[in-house]
Amino acid sequence: MVYQLDEQVHMETIPIEAYKITQFIMAGILVLAAIIGCAGAFSGSKKVLVVHVALLVLLIVAHVGRMALYNEYKRMDAIEKRVMDTWNIQLSHGYVFGTIQYRYQCCGVQDFMDYNKLNITVPESCYPNFNNGYPYPEGCMTAVKHGQLNVYRYDMLIHCGLIGYEIVGIILAQTLSGKLTTSTRRYAY
Repeated sequence: MVYQLDEQVHMETIPIEAYKITQFIMAGILVLAAIIGCAGAFSGSKKVLVVHVALLVLLIVAHVGRMALYNEYKRMDAIEKRVMDTWNIQLSHGYVFGTIQYRYQCCGVQDFMDYNKLNITVPESCYPNFNNGYPYPEGCMTAVKHGQLNVYRYDMLIHCGLIGYEIVGIILAQTLSGKLTTSTRRYAY
């Protein structure tokens, strides 16, 4: 159930399958651009370097487009909905919420009192050490939001880092292209 929660909450604006496919395509284009860039550098071909730069520009546009879809408020709403849906399944069908409580080290939606309010025994998954007797103080709504938003923000930072990497690749390709042009002019005399 946690895996489903992560998948369903991951990208509310784009289905998770499309998001994964997009990421794999972008990774493939980045590897292809690196190979083409190396081939252009070794062969001394400005045309190959232009293809390399074009691929890097395409990747930058894709990253910027990906970052334009980020919306933390929409993400938090989706997380709240999924946690509440999972809680409701827990109430009607039993032990579904336990995996979330184990993974995020939390108890109930707001806190462990959610179980007491409904006259339900606090489950073992709410305790770091069942013999200890003290359940996790944090509710799962807060814990899941915190965990999921951290992943979401890291994803955005990774896109920013890749944009920086691609800009460095463009600068290096332009520098090499300039040196190739200069050396070609010198030998043409």
